[in-house]
Amino acid sequence: MNIAIYGRNFGNSFNGMAIQLLEELKNSNVSIYINQKFYDFLISKVFYTPKVVAIYENDLPEEVKFDFLFSIGGDGTFLESATIVKGSGIPVVGINTGRLGFLAYVNSNNLLMALQQLLKGDYTTEERMLIEVEAENKFYGNINFCLNDFAIQKKSRLNMIKTKVFSDGNYINTYWSDGLIISTPTGSTAYSLSCGGPIVAPGSNVILITPIANHNLTVRPLILPADKEIKITIDSAEGKVLASLDCRAYGISNVKEIIIRKAKFNINFVNLFENTYFSTLRGKLMWGTDIRN
Repeated sequence: MNIAIYGRNFGNSFNGMAIQLLEELKNSNVSIYINQKFYDFLISKVFYTPKVVAIYENDLPEEVKFDFLFSIGGDGTFLESATIVKGSGIPVVGINTGRLGFLAYVNSNNLLMALQQLLKGDYTTEERMLIEVEAENKFYGNINFCLNDFAIQKKSRLNMIKTKVFSDGNYINTYWSDGLIISTPTGSTAYSLSCGGPIVAPGSNVILITPIANHNLTVRPLILPADKEIKITIDSAEGKVLASLDCRAYGISNVKEIIIRKAKFNINFVNLFENTYFSTLRGKLMWGTDIRN
């Protein structure tokens, strides 16, 4: 079995569990491939040198058939992992060393049980849709897709930005606001939720449009079918706005229009426990705290 590991720094409380995980993989004759920064972190901060087959920088070895990618960190690390697997179809397992963890839901309490299930093949996968962005100046470089959301925001507190939105050429609305979020169902529990957007189950084939602090209070979030192409034009008094694809942010200017559409590939999300999504919602949003339950 070949497993890729992509990780970030984590707090001291996870040191022992990280070592135990890597030792269990080694004892199970798993071939480990690990990203350079995480490998260096384990050596310098955790004082542990994992036994690995290879170390990679930004791209996984194309000649290797990977069974899984373990994302070790929080939801931000999971989002970065999507840029590592790209359209390869490699199933991603989110291991949470952080706090909330909607995507990285495997934690210290269930990690070893989750590992045994993976090694036995006792798991399912679900496809999570992504969205891709297209603009004339390609400010996003070679990675134009995101798993959670694409957002346009103003760069200072002084002025709102004017965002005109079209769906398949049909005019929807002009938003006078601090910005606009275009999100997937997976991203509905992220930035969009904090701006009043709805929670959408991951299997839903839709795209969400959520304004950020819209100046007209009657304007509400909107859900569109995922096969619709969304075009936005931006007018900012500053001349510059902040664009973000998940956790990657770019300052841009003089952008006439941006096209957003459903990406041509999905990310395979590993499910290990029964009713994972809704149990995560109940746990993370504390829905189960009602004493009547």
